[in-house]
Amino acid sequence: MPNAIYGIKFHKCANSKHYATWTRLLKRDKFRVNSNTVVCSNHFQYGQPFRTSPHPSLYLTGYNTPTPQRRRVVSRHEPPPAPPDSPPKQPHRTTNSKFKDCAIQVDPEDLMLSSQSNHDYVKICNCDKTTCFICSSKKIQDLEMQLRRLEEECEGIRKQSGQATEETDKVTDEKRFSIFDICNSDHLIKLYTGIPSYELFLWLIQQIRPHCENMQYYHGKDSATDKMYQIRNTSKPGPKRTLTLEDELLLTLMKLRLNLLEEDLAFRFRISQSTVSQILSTWIPLLARELESFIYWPTQEEIKSYYPQCFKKYKGCVRSIIDCTEIPIDRPSLAASNNEVYSQYKSRPTIKCLIGITPGGTISYVSKPVGGSKSDKQIVKMTNLVDKFDQGDVCMADRGFNIQELLLNKQVALVIPPFKRTTASTSQFTEDEDAATKTVANARIHVERAIGRIKEFQLMQGPIHLTMIDLMEASLIVCAALVNLQPALVPLTS
Repeated sequence: MPNAIYGIKFHKCANSKHYATWTRLLKRDKFRVNSNTVVCSNHFQYGQPFRTSPHPSLYLTGYNTPTPQRRRVVSRHEPPPAPPDSPPKQPHRTTNSKFKDCAIQVDPEDLMLSSQSNHDYVKICNCDKTTCFICSSKKIQDLEMQLRRLEEECEGIRKQSGQATEETDKVTDEKRFSIFDICNSDHLIKLYTGIPSYELFLWLIQQIRPHCENMQYYHGKDSATDKMYQIRNTSKPGPKRTLTLEDELLLTLMKLRLNLLEEDLAFRFRISQSTVSQILSTWIPLLARELESFIYWPTQEEIKSYYPQCFKKYKGCVRSIIDCTEIPIDRPSLAASNNEVYSQYKSRPTIKCLIGITPGGTISYVSKPVGGSKSDKQIVKMTNLVDKFDQGDVCMADRGFNIQELLLNKQVALVIPPFKRTTASTSQFTEDEDAATKTVANARIHVERAIGRIKEFQLMQGPIHLTMIDLMEASLIVCAALVNLQPALVPLTS
């Protein structure tokens, strides 16, 4: 049956109260609708009984019913023409007994009907009218076939897209800068991180790994609040980290060591700039907290266990050699803020911090950074450095640290180069003063070398952007701690 319409279904009268209505609509002689009566979907307005049209209403007298020509009634007065907006008048349909059999009564167990074998009288209509159910059914079938074909094409495109994404991620991972690109060269490890060897890098990551598993990345002030997974010590929910812990540590150390732009780091590690900013804002304070124990103030016995020759000429134990260093920063927009950070010595805005080392060259004290307008003596007063000395200790400093009265209560001796005389007949040093100056300079130069190691981290060379000022205290601690991981600065025979 090539002209048959496929997909025809048969429907029963769901409500027994409507049996009489269906019997009247079907208009079959000596026939009553019962529970076994079925009517095909072509006779319903929506292809099946619907809430607004529950009864069969189409083709109840058969398909292609001929419409008889009505004889025109002769009238003296023609009726007025219909308004243009009125719906067209439906043609009158006559009952033809030849096409009445549109409903059948069968046993439900024997109901094995198909559209080809039992509905072969249904022909395809080619009227192309939007109101024609047959034409609409044909168009629906065509659209369903197109929909299935498009779904198959979409599924194929989806698979291809997934494969392309996997290949792209694989290529991205291959091009992403990683610790494994430099792990075979201690020179490159020192260049990018400031750590002397790859073994020390692995040791460092093992020390901080337990505190990084449930680490919460910085997202503002609310980041300081402990999350529930941190309190319960469970795994962190959410997506997996883009970078490994080793690569995040490498990124942070590269920022300190090379002072690379965040855009450059984002390009090297194939992540967004915002992710780089979150990693730096999280890792720098974390490293400062984990490594601050590396900046250790030793006891007198520990000092004497490694005491270079150049300090043995001083009576007592040289406990610390101190000096200040300045780091340039961007100029603040507020005049009052600029006055606080403007350094007369550097002739530009700076931040200033106090550094103390042991006679062996190990950094033992790092103060909080303050504005460059503060003097060396003011910085010593603002810190707790004096409280760390014991009776009988010796503190070595430069001429600017005129802090004898601060150390007097602790009975700590201050060793500084002699000041230039301005009231005597000559301003030149005597031979003894010149020898003392050279002796102090020979011992005090090691604090300059320690500060030079800190300045090898290019972030400490500045200028520092104002958005990173809040991270400078932590950055100083991290850089000083990493300097202490390097070989001894002052030899015993110095």
